[in-house]
Amino acid sequence: MIFTKLAKTFSIISIILISSLFLAAIHYTSYTTLKDTLFDPFFIDAVIFSITTAFFATLISMILGIPVGYTLARSKLKFWRFVEIGFDLPLVLPPLIIGVMLLITFNSPLIKHFYTFVFTPSGAVVAQTLVGLPLTIKAAKTAFQLISPIYERVAMTLGAKPFKSFYDTTFKMAFPGILSGLILTWLRCIGEFGATLMIGGGIPGKTVNVPINIYLNMASGDFNKGITASLLMVIFSFLCIVIIRAIIFNRTR
Repeated sequence: MIFTKLAKTFSIISIILISSLFLAAIHYTSYTTLKDTLFDPFFIDAVIFSITTAFFATLISMILGIPVGYTLARSKLKFWRFVEIGFDLPLVLPPLIIGVMLLITFNSPLIKHFYTFVFTPSGAVVAQTLVGLPLTIKAAKTAFQLISPIYERVAMTLGAKPFKSFYDTTFKMAFPGILSGLILTWLRCIGEFGATLMIGGGIPGKTVNVPINIYLNMASGDFNKGITASLLMVIFSFLCIVIIRAIIFNRTR
């Protein structure tokens, strides 16, 4: 009973803390600043860049992450447990370090001979992919682990080919969980800062996403625009999380 009361007390304190941050941002935001931010060409470019690069990064994460998640969920070899540690590294490493490693890699003469990734949108997509990919892998792995392989085997005994049996049974049942992971990946890519700044260079109108736009505004002393853009990001992320919760709720209902 005492533990329950303590848990509720700390929950209320956490809610108050998070709400105070949101209310503080609202306090420093006015209608004029909101209008100026929404119609600011640099902010519009940053939004377009964020959505575009995050989309392609999420698409690549989906293509790579779903097969990897399925392999990790089904394989019992210890080798894949070791490989999974490598996929978890971007979750614990500061994104800035990932950006530094990418910068060193892409500056090698061999890669530069074929394609230039440094200070380009393509480099930003690669950086966001590396940061967001583990979220897709973990979501896919968890979703596939909840589905018994017996469904695929039964489908194959009824004449279905391996891929069709996988798609019609396991994939369709796991899809809501995978979709939630993809939305989280997309949000993580939109909010990526360190790696994108390091490999993209933060060039206005070319490789600036919303977080970098906020950083540049704050660094230049335009605090109102930086705070307003931050508030818009919070609202957008909140709405996306609500969508994710709705997907999970419909799945478990």
